[in-house]
Amino acid sequence: MNHNLHIFNLNGVSVKTTVSDEFIFGDLSGFFQPVNDYKTKVFGFDVEWLVKPDESACNCAIALCYGQSCLIIHFSTHVPEAVVNFLHRPNYTFVGFGIKENVARLEKKYGFGCRNAVELGPLAANLMKKPILSYYGVDELAFEVCQLDLHKLRPFCSSFMDSETFDFSKKRAKFATINAYSYHKIGSKLFARFS
Repeated sequence: MNHNLHIFNLNGVSVKTTVSDEFIFGDLSGFFQPVNDYKTKVFGFDVEWLVKPDESACNCAIALCYGQSCLIIHFSTHVPEAVVNFLHRPNYTFVGFGIKENVARLEKKYGFGCRNAVELGPLAANLMKKPILSYYGVDELAFEVCQLDLHKLRPFCSSFMDSETFDFSKKRAKFATINAYSYHKIGSKLFARFS
């Protein structure tokens, strides 16, 4: 079992990220400290997929963010029950980019998905009455919705797992944190403003 803790400064906000290849906490929701009193909790959600070239085994990492806490869980064949239960809680909404495709792939590969998954672009376009927002990328949408500018912090790599070793470097953990944190901030702002 391997746990790494990182603290990332994202525009003056310290975000604590735990990277784990095995999740040992009994209830995943206990990991995230509540930061608001909304009835529905909004979590940033991202998934990274890697398939080893010489094997059919798929390696998957799920990044979750709520408030200033981020958790990245890596698994290959065994999916921790705590993760499945967490993703099916009725009062949790998971937001992201490409989330519908990620959830469909989780269902196909591992037999579980996400109870409430929301794609951020179309949500913003609908709630803010600006159809063009459905075509925005994460950095543009984060700035439009909550004046959050993280594009200079985002590394140029497109994945957060090392494709050779399937390990998490600090740089890749930061990339996952920036994504999941951005998703959480956008989703929270949209749900708070338009609910």
